[in-house]
Amino acid sequence: MTMFTFRVNDVLKDKILVSRESARLLETAIIAALKSSPAPESRADEKPVAVDFDGVEGMAPSFLDELLSILESLMEASPSGRERSVIVRNPPTRLSLKFEAVARGHGMTALVQPDGSWLLTPNPNATA
Repeated sequence: MTMFTFRVNDVLKDKILVSRESARLLETAIIAALKSSPAPESRADEKPVAVDFDGVEGMAPSFLDELLSILESLMEASPSGRERSVIVRNPPTRLSLKFEAVARGHGMTALVQPDGSWLLTPNPNATA
């Protein structure tokens, strides 16, 4: 089974993503893309959701916070609920303390991967 990947630049043509409203513009497209992707047969088959920022030059913490809120609400309906991870591909900025704080606010831990992507995984000790 392949991982679900959503390309931000396919919907938003802005090079700098700063507002929560911009993130909300992605919600309908993400829902449609998730519905068109094959559903996992079991919890063990679920793969991380990948959000690809190729073509984006900057992103504000508020944009990421709203995007994670959208993904969180959509993933709650999946078999494993909030336990699904998110991969930020081609992040337009480095993983700063601000972005790590946004992830923590969603009960996730953020780690930079060898390819430069960010892996946001559920933190079992989080109370979010």
